[in-house]
Amino acid sequence: MIGSFQLFNEPNLLQRLAPDVIDSAYTANLYSYSLAFTSQQINYAAAVSFLLGLVIVIVSYAVLLTANRRRTP
Repeated sequence: MIGSFQLFNEPNLLQRLAPDVIDSAYTANLYSYSLAFTSQQINYAAAVSFLLGLVIVIVSYAVLLTANRRRTP
């Protein structure tokens, strides 16, 4: 689950091959990277990264609770 939120390398590499299909907002990590290093909007990129981390914590906790409920008889 967390790995799906961390998708960065594949779109970053494939963006050069298919720029019409994969833009800078393809994933949240790629969007934050392009904000910080292309657009020079470091504060906005930090806010996006912080929110992404918060979403990952919430989703991970929900998955953990769901898995524990299924194990308990």
